[in-house]
Amino acid sequence: MERELVRRLARAVSAETEVEDCSGQQAIDDDDALVEKVAALPPGSSCLRIWENQNCLVTTRPIARREGFTEAANLSARSGWPVYVRSSGGSTVIHRPGILNVSLAVAAGSKPVKPNTSYESLITLLQESFQKLHINPFVGPIQGAYCDGSYNLCLKGRKIAGTASRIVRRKNQNAYICHASIAIYGSPESDISLISKFERELGLGHVYARSSHITLANIMDLSLA
Repeated sequence: MERELVRRLARAVSAETEVEDCSGQQAIDDDDALVEKVAALPPGSSCLRIWENQNCLVTTRPIARREGFTEAANLSARSGWPVYVRSSGGSTVIHRPGILNVSLAVAAGSKPVKPNTSYESLITLLQESFQKLHINPFVGPIQGAYCDGSYNLCLKGRKIAGTASRIVRRKNQNAYICHASIAIYGSPESDISLISKFERELGLGHVYARSSHITLANIMDLSLA
């Protein structure tokens, strides 16, 4: 039933877009390739990608430059959670089956793109998609959530999806990609434990509240995996 819930939300986002079954760093790099592809298209063009990744942690370039990163990443990989690096901002997040990723790239023409503008189209798309399931998420930060931000999607006071964006300038055009990771099923508590362990190895003192995250399965009253 939980896999069907993944399919239901994916169809609500876009019935025409196939969910990609991805693996590793290539899944992350494909987002970079997508925004480069869109940057070469006429202004107003867009491309949507819906995908799942295998078990891994995904962090940012500044974190990857920290002293001890290689050792911390190797330790995580030995426990079955390799660490990959993305181009967008934020902090470390988790990818796994049960986390549905949605990426939207947009060609914006010559007009500058403000950071908050880069979130608008994807946030609207996701809110409309949840509403098809009779769920109304709100947007905002959640105290105690990992990779917290102003453009989280939230339900019942908890974070269900995090977002990050990246803006690029290519020739005479600006383009941007906004990405969301949506928790469909699984254990947010286990996710927090994995992220916290990795960050402790890097000397990062973030403390996360185990009650700060929720899954769509929780909302739909399905049993957890």
